[in-house]
Amino acid sequence: MHLLAFIYHYTDKQYYQIQVISLAQDLKPDTTMYELLTEIPVPASAYFVTPDVLHVTSTFHDHVRNARKTVSNSIVLNPSGATSSPMQDVGQEIAYTYSPSRTRRAVLREAKSDGKLKRFVEIWNKSALEASIEVTEKHGAFYTDDHVASLSFSPSESSLIYIAESNPPTATENDPYRKFRYTPQFGEGIAGKRRPTIFLFCWKNGPGEPGRPLTSFSVASEALFGQVIFSPGGNTLYATGYEYTSDHRLLGIKHCFNRPSGIWELTPSSLSLDDMLSNESKPLECSARKLTPSYLSCRSPRIFSYDGKSTLLWLSHPSGGAHAATSLMYSLDITSQVDPKKITTPLVDSVFKPEQGAFPGLYPDPNLAIYPALQFSKSSVPYLITHSIWGSRTTVLLISTADGAVKDLTPEDGNLYSWKVLNTDGKTRVVCSRSTPISPHELVLGEFNETGEILWRVLHKPVLPPECKHFAPRKLSEANKFKVVGALSNLCASVIPIPERYPTETIVIQSAVAPPNEREIRPCITMPHGGPHGTTTTAFSPANVALALERCQWSLIFNINLEGIDLRMTDTLSLPNYMGSLGFGESSVHALLGNCGTIDVEDCIASTRHLIKLGISVQGPGKQFVMGGSHGGFLTGHLIGQYPEMFSAAVTRNPVMSAGEISSTDIPDWYFAEFGESYPVHSSPSIVELEQNPPHEAAKQPPPLVTPEMYARVYRASPIAHIDNVHASVLLMIGAADLRVAPTQGIEYYHALKQRAREGTRIEMLIFEGESHPLEGVEASRIGWQAARDFFKWAETFVVHQVPTK
Repeated sequence: MHLLAFIYHYTDKQYYQIQVISLAQDLKPDTTMYELLTEIPVPASAYFVTPDVLHVTSTFHDHVRNARKTVSNSIVLNPSGATSSPMQDVGQEIAYTYSPSRTRRAVLREAKSDGKLKRFVEIWNKSALEASIEVTEKHGAFYTDDHVASLSFSPSESSLIYIAESNPPTATENDPYRKFRYTPQFGEGIAGKRRPTIFLFCWKNGPGEPGRPLTSFSVASEALFGQVIFSPGGNTLYATGYEYTSDHRLLGIKHCFNRPSGIWELTPSSLSLDDMLSNESKPLECSARKLTPSYLSCRSPRIFSYDGKSTLLWLSHPSGGAHAATSLMYSLDITSQVDPKKITTPLVDSVFKPEQGAFPGLYPDPNLAIYPALQFSKSSVPYLITHSIWGSRTTVLLISTADGAVKDLTPEDGNLYSWKVLNTDGKTRVVCSRSTPISPHELVLGEFNETGEILWRVLHKPVLPPECKHFAPRKLSEANKFKVVGALSNLCASVIPIPERYPTETIVIQSAVAPPNEREIRPCITMPHGGPHGTTTTAFSPANVALALERCQWSLIFNINLEGIDLRMTDTLSLPNYMGSLGFGESSVHALLGNCGTIDVEDCIASTRHLIKLGISVQGPGKQFVMGGSHGGFLTGHLIGQYPEMFSAAVTRNPVMSAGEISSTDIPDWYFAEFGESYPVHSSPSIVELEQNPPHEAAKQPPPLVTPEMYARVYRASPIAHIDNVHASVLLMIGAADLRVAPTQGIEYYHALKQRAREGTRIEMLIFEGESHPLEGVEASRIGWQAARDFFKWAETFVVHQVPTK
C-alpha cells in the first residue's frame, strides 16, 4: 500500500509541484494511520559533538507502552553526505547538555529502584563516568520545561548549574503552620512546581581529591529564577527571574510571554570548591540585581563572545496585554563592568504593519538555540540564527549583531516547508528540521561560506513504513475484504489568502485527485487554532494528515469504486490563521484585543465560505464540520452558534465557552486583555529605575475583579450566548486536570446542549482523568483522534436532520 503525496503552492499564479513521498505499511487490521504517523521520530534537539559529528535526540509516540519515547543517534558528516547510527532509547535520561569543549556531557537521570523514584546527576567525560551523585533526598523533581529549566556547565567545566524543586517546607516549633501555607504554582505545563531552586554540583578530578558537593543558592530576591547560565568568567550568573503579581499570583507562563519577568545578574558570595566543602550543608548566598526594565517581560538569556568581547543576548516582550506578540531582541556588553543603562533600543525591534511579503517581526519559540551565534570568518562580525513565524510558515532568520539586519535564509523554491533551528556549531554550520503539511520532518544541515551564503543539504529523511501486501478494512464484511490493488490517493497542500480580509489566510490539505462532480466533494473540516495569539504553520501534523486520510476507515482511500463513490478521495482540512495570529505584524495582534468573538469568528467563516466559492468544498448536511481546542474551541462554539446552517458537527477540546467565568485558570489576565479590559502586569524596577531621581515605582494598581457590567459584556462575546441556535452534533473532550481553562467550561456547555438537543443530533463528552489542557498524553491523543474521526464519520453518514437556512 502506498501513499503518493504531492505538495502544491500558488505563487504569482503559478502552480508548483514540490515533493513526492511514499507511505505504506504491513498493517494489522486495527492499525490506524494516526498510529503509523505518530510513531515516526521527530527531531527535538541536536549538538555538534565534534565538527563532523552530530548527536540528535528525537521523540515519538509508543502506542504499545502508551508512552512518549525519546531516542538518540549520531550522524557523521562527510563531504558527500552523512552516515547515521541506529536510534537508541535514552532510557531514564530526562535531560542532558554538552560542555563548551564538547568533551563532557551532563545527564539528569530518574530511575526506579525498589519501587521508588531516585534522581541522579552524572558527568561523563567522553565515554567515562567522571562524577555522579544521587540527589533524591536533596531536592524534588528536576525542571525540564522550556521556561524555567537550566542545565549549564561552568567555563572551567568543573561545575554544573541546574534547577530543581526544593523540598517542601515542614512545620517547626516557631511556625507550626509553615507546611500548610499557600504557595502558588507555575500552572499549566509545569503543574505542581512552586519553588524552583538553583543547584550547583561541583567535582574535582584525581586521586585524593575531596568529595563532590551539591549546594543550593539562596538569592536575595523574591523572584523565582530559571534559565540560569554562567558568565564567560564563571564568577557571575545570568538568569530569568519570574515574579508574583501584586495579589500574590504566579501567572501561567506556558505560551505566555507577557509575564512579570526580567533578566537578572546573580553574584554568588563564592564559587570556590574549598569554601563549599567547608559549608556543604548551607545554601550559597547570592546577591541579585535586575538588569531589564519593569515594563518588559524577558526570557532566554544567551551569551556569545567575539574579538575579546562578551555579549548577553535575550528576548523581550511588552508586559501585559496580549499573551504573545512580536518579540524584541536585546543585547548588552558584559565584557567587564556591566552597565544596564546601555539597554536602550532593541537589536531587533517589532514591526507594526509590514508590507505584504516583508519581514513581519520576530516570532521565535520560547527559547533561542543553546548556541545561537555564528561567525563565518575571523574578520566577520557574529550573526545570530533562529527560526521565526513568517505568515503561515516558520522560516530561518539570520540576524546581524552589528545592526540587527534580518535576512531570510529559507530557500525560495516555492515550497511549503516550515523550519526549526535545532543548534549551531558556533562557527559556520546550523542543523535544522523541516517539514510540510504532508511530509514528515527531515534533518537538514546548513553550511555558510565566508561571505555568508548558505548551502543546505538533507542529512536524514524519516524511514516511512514499507509496502503493504494486503489489508482488510474494518468496516467491510468478510465477503467484501479485498487486497490493495492500487496506491493510496494523493494529498496536496496550499496556503490560500482570504479575499478582503488580509492578512487572514488558511492552510488547506485536500485530495490531489479532483472530484468528478459536486456530489463527490468530500467533507471539509475547519480547524481554527488556539491562543488566540498562536499560528497554525505548514509544519507536519500527524493527527491532521491522519484525519484527512483515515476518517473514512481506510476503505475510502483505495483505488476502487464502491456504490458509485470514488474511494480515492480524501477529506479536506482548512486551518485558518485569523486576525490576531502571530507572524503577520504587531497590528494584527492589537486588532483582536477587545474584538474576540467577532473579528476572529468572521475570519473563520469567511475562510469556509471562500473554499466553497472555489469549489474546494461544498455546503450541505454532512459536508462542513469544525474542530478546535482552547480558543479554537471558543471559535468552534461561536461558529456552530452563529452559523447553524453551515456546520453539521463539531468537536471541541477544553474550550472557553463563557469567558466571564474565570474562577479557575492560571491566566486570569487573558479573560480581561483579550476582551478589551485592562489587567496591569509589571515586574519590579531594574537597577537603573531604582537609581532614578525620584526612584521609579511601578504602579500599585491591583488586578481587576469581574464586575456585573463586564460579565454581561463578555457573556455576549462568548459562545454560550448563542447556544439556543446550535443545530450541530457536538463532541466535547475535557481534561480533568486542565489548569488553563476550567473543565467546568466544557462540562456546563455540555449540559446546556443536552437540554436543547434537536432530534437527530448527538451531544457527547469524553473526560480524560489526569490530562491537562492540551490532552497530549499518548493514550488521550490517540483516543481523542479516534473519537473525532468516528464522530465526523457518523455525522457524514447519518445526518438526518436538515437544518433550515437563513
